[in-house]
Formats: sequence, C-alpha cells, structure tokens
Amino acid sequence: MAIERISKSDFATLIESGVNSRDPEIDTSIGPIRDLRIDPFAEVLEFQNNRVVYLSQLNSLINAKNLVPDDLDKIVYNETIVRWGGSVSVTVVYFSRSQAPTVDIPVPINFPLATVEDPKTGRSVQFRTIETQTMFSAMATTYYNADTAKYELPVTVASVLTGVDTKVGAFTIKVMRRTLPGFDSVHNKLATSSGRVIETNQELADRYLLHIKGAQLGTPTGNEAYTLDNFSAVEDVYSVYGNNTYLTREEEDAGACDVWILGSTPLTRIYDVAYPGVEVLIPLDRQPLIEIISVVSGATTFIEGTDYEVVSDTGAYSRSSSGQDGIRFISGGSVPANIRDSVSVTYQYNALIDILTSFFTQSKYYAIGMDKLYRWAYAIDIEISGELKVGSGNPDYIRTTVISIISTYINDLKLGADVEEFDLDREIAKVAGVDNFTWVQLSIKGGNGVGDITVAPYQYPEIADADLVVSLV
Repeated sequence: MAIERISKSDFATLIESGVNSRDPEIDTSIGPIRDLRIDPFAEVLEFQNNRVVYLSQLNSLINAKNLVPDDLDKIVYNETIVRWGGSVSVTVVYFSRSQAPTVDIPVPINFPLATVEDPKTGRSVQFRTIETQTMFSAMATTYYNADTAKYELPVTVASVLTGVDTKVGAFTIKVMRRTLPGFDSVHNKLATSSGRVIETNQELADRYLLHIKGAQLGTPTGNEAYTLDNFSAVEDVYSVYGNNTYLTREEEDAGACDVWILGSTPLTRIYDVAYPGVEVLIPLDRQPLIEIISVVSGATTFIEGTDYEVVSDTGAYSRSSSGQDGIRFISGGSVPANIRDSVSVTYQYNALIDILTSFFTQSKYYAIGMDKLYRWAYAIDIEISGELKVGSGNPDYIRTTVISIISTYINDLKLGADVEEFDLDREIAKVAGVDNFTWVQLSIKGGNGVGDITVAPYQYPEIADADLVVSLV
C-alpha cells in the first residue's frame, strides 16, 4: 500500500463517484434515503484518514503484522536492513569405508551431497560440505565404529537452499553426487538443525527496532543486533549485565555481560584422555556438551548410568565454551584397568557457542569495559496431554493437525516466551472441525496439572513428540 499523492482532481473524482453510487437497499426495500450532501464527503474523509493511520502505524511499526511487506521493507532499508530469506539446514554426515585407511583421505569443502529421492514427491534436498576434513591413516583406529563395522569420518554439511523445506531427518543424506575416492558411503546420524523460513513482518520489525536501540557493538543491544544479523544459526539473543538478577558472574568479573543464545550447530568429536580414577571429573575439550555418544577404553565400551555418569556444569561459566561439562566414572561400575589408561570419549557439542566466542574475541570486535560470555540457552521441556472432541471431518486427520499445531507453536517460541493455555486454545481453535479440547496436563516435564508455564529470559520452551498426547473422545 504505497502512500501516493492524491490531487484535487482525484478527490473530486472520488466525491463524484460517491454521489453517483447507488444503494441497492433503497431499490428493494423501504428505508432511510442516502444523504447525497454528507455521505460522499464522509466516505472520502474516512478513506483519507485510513491512509494517515496506516502511515502512522508504518512509521511506529505498531501492528507490524498488518503492514504491507513491501512498505515495511522500504522503511527498514533506511538502516540497510534487508528481510532474511531464510537460513540453511546444518548437520554432520559420516563418510565411511569398510577397510582401514592406508593413506590419508581428504574430504574437500563444497563436496555435493543429497538426500535419497522421496518416492512420493520426487523431491531431493541438496547439501554441501562446509569444511575440509581428512581421515588420517596414522589414526585409523579412532575412526572405527564397532556398531557399523566401518571407518567413519564426521564432516559438517549445510543445505544449498534455505527454509523449512531443507530440514531432513536422520539417515536421509546418503547420496554422493560425484565420486569421492576412498569412501564408499555417506549418511547423517542426526536430523538437520536450523532451516528457517523467510522472516515475518513482526520478526523484521523487532530486528529493526533492536538495531536502532543499539547500533554499536560496544553496547549489549548493539552486540545482540550484530549477532542476529550475521549468524543465521542464531534464532534469538538475550543479554544479561549490570545489576540484572540473572547475571551469575557479577562477583567474579568486572563488566560481565552474559549473552544467552538460542540456536545450535551440533558437531561430533572424539576426545582421547588418560583415565584419572573413579569419581574424578573428566571435563571435555569442547563445550558445551549436547550428548555423550560412547565411552571406550581398549575393547570395553562403558554404559552410561552403570559405569559412568554425565556431569553438567552448573557454575558461573556453565553452557559456555569455558564450561566444565564432562563424565565421571562411578564406583562399583566397570572402569579402565589402570590409572592413565587411554579413554576415548565420542560426544556431540554445540559448536555455535565456540564459533561466537572465537569471532567476538577478535581485536576489531573488542568492546571496552564489557566482558562477553556466550552461553547456550536452557531448554524447558513441556508435557501436554488432552482430550479432543471432533465436530466434523476425519477425526484422525484433525487429531494429527492439532498435534502439529501445538508442537509447531511451542517449538517456535523464543527466549523468555511463556507457554499459556489461552494462547494454545487460540491455536487449536484455528483447526477446522475441532468441537472442544479438554486439558489433562500442561506442565514442565515431570510435573502434573494444568497451568501456564513461566519461562526465564535465558530459557526457551520445547516439546518432544513423545510428550504431546492427544486422545479422541
């Protein structure tokens, strides 16, 4: 809706049109006669007033979701901000071979891969490697996976296109689009992360206002704006500093600013370390930890919960690249035979936090008086169950749709977004055919009852498929 100029003659034409317009009600029924002296002028004034109101909303960005996208794009471009077209999907694939390597085998950057073609849609998602990795013959045993009886090299990949359509599940990226000497197969063990759709009006307006609030990297809001603008894997940012009650480092670091990040880039790594003994923490060499995949010493594979436990750091530097997540062998379980025996820990960590820390440590991004610590936001796991009554339509289809609506709504929420029953009711009511939905449980996982869930600014809500149960009644 461009705000174009309307001349005197244009207004005259509008008024003439109003005078000459006919009211079908007058032609078919008895009623009030149209006032040809007042009504046409009133309609034109209303039309012009609506244009002024729209212009006011455009300038203030109030009700951004109702603005014409092209108009909003022109406003934010004044600050050289462009609407995001979406982000790529990222995961780790494993190039594998049956025999131990006798020479070093490289995987180059930008090597093309793809998912297996969907037999129903004929669709295939294209990926490329975004790093160069090499399987070294001298370290052959470290690549061996006893579960698959293959030698595997992990490499990070990203989709060629952007958006939610690039999200794929585990074990779907299996096609090497050209021959790669030394490897006979490839696969991804985890689903992709990221893969964001084009930015909405409200998201664009929020980013624009954040940019205005802090245009300099030397301020916490400026740092937030720069991080969101330049790292597509970052979905949301929250900075804690000064006398904020959520700051955990105020007594230890002058100028402390904790930057909480929603987003992840999972990478798998193998850490070889000397066994220190029972009940002694073994901190991992990359932080923060996502999950332990395996712990092996010699021919023995140890079992989590029986032989060792995963220890999550809860201190002032937890969830950062300076954290102390790790494992600890348990008394009474199986342990390596001797102190200082080699232990190989295969684990996955959030490399995004490490990337941000390294990037903003560069001298040109130094902010005087601000000690930034990038930390991975905590997930709050939600549990939901309810009873669905269908008024019309296919009950199974409507049930599936309701589950999808609830899951998408919760998992799209950002940092500090509360989960409220009223908001979920509104989303469920959008599904055609729903007669009624009765809540049985709406709580943090492990809890019970039905109630709104408060989420701290450094947390975000999420719900797993297994924790969302909807029954038909």
